[in-house]
Amino acid sequence: MSGKTLLKKVNSLKELEIQKKSIEKQMAVLQEEIKKELEARGSEEAAIGDWTVRFKAVMSNKFNSKAFAADHPILYKKYMAPAQTMRFTVQ
Repeated sequence: MSGKTLLKKVNSLKELEIQKKSIEKQMAVLQEEIKKELEARGSEEAAIGDWTVRFKAVMSNKFNSKAFAADHPILYKKYMAPAQTMRFTVQ
């Protein structure tokens, strides 16, 4: 791939990232409006056309690795394993 072609691809990628940010902002606004409407109705769920919209609390248990590491540093180190990931950035 030539340098010119690669530059075109990077420029296209950056333009799409800008569009994505704009779309994500629009989505966040719409989500907040929908959430507020559900709250105003006093409902966690609503059937709207072909869609069912839900906004409710979900309980889950999370492992607190920082607290575990502080309380049990030897065990924490014993079960830690190095991991490698690939990160792609364009700046």
